[in-house]
Amino acid sequence: MRWIVILCLTLTAPALAQQKPGTGASAMTGRVTQDETDPFRDPGRTLPYLAYTLGQLHYLAFACESDDTQEWRNRMIELLELEAPLSGNRRERLIDAFNDGYRVEERARIRCGADAEAERRDLARRGAQMSQALLNEVLD
Repeated sequence: MRWIVILCLTLTAPALAQQKPGTGASAMTGRVTQDETDPFRDPGRTLPYLAYTLGQLHYLAFACESDDTQEWRNRMIELLELEAPLSGNRRERLIDAFNDGYRVEERARIRCGADAEAERRDLARRGAQMSQALLNEVLD
């Protein structure tokens, strides 16, 4: 069941993850990046990091595109349905991670523009990498 959501996230994130030349906005903001925490070393942390990243992406889409944009929130709902369909600690942890990612991005993002777009690409790439790591875990 897990591989379905991982595959969905992996297949749809590359469109946003195409990198333009230059540095990512996350490096300029001083926030923790994937390289510093490396969620791939601890598979139990990968899903919460993925949820956190989805929260960040949801805020950027909400703030910079439209308050009707629900693409990343819908992906989070799909993740919850597949990975934590019942109430419990795991589901709460994923929801908390999503909300934390949203709030961190909300506090850090003053305006939209090239920096926000670069960060969105970086976050989408990170989400795709985590999805691939989860898929590899299932296939191995």
